[in-house]
Amino acid sequence: MAGGVVKVYGAAVSPYVATVLVCLEEVGAAYEVVPLDMAAREQKAPHHLARNPFGEIPAMEDGDITLFESRAISRHVLRKHKSAGAADLLREGNLEEAAMVDAWLEA
Repeated sequence: MAGGVVKVYGAAVSPYVATVLVCLEEVGAAYEVVPLDMAAREQKAPHHLARNPFGEIPAMEDGDITLFESRAISRHVLRKHKSAGAADLLREGNLEEAAMVDAWLEA
């Protein structure tokens, strides 16, 4: 994968982090989960606030890009890998199918 290993910050048991991980798995991207100690409120620490100003999970680093919010991260992953030959899982070539994907991503 160009750009190296994607780093996903958060707890893998979180449904928001899991959504991102499913997308990464689906496209076959190399990634690493960087766990945060949620009980110790590590997500509110300055080093994580630099990645996600809301102090939430997930956050992702993909080369020079740092993103937060699971839906934005998921769309980034699927768009990036579509351009690398993966299937168009966002169905951006079909207005009705893209609307259905958006509805499911927002659920």
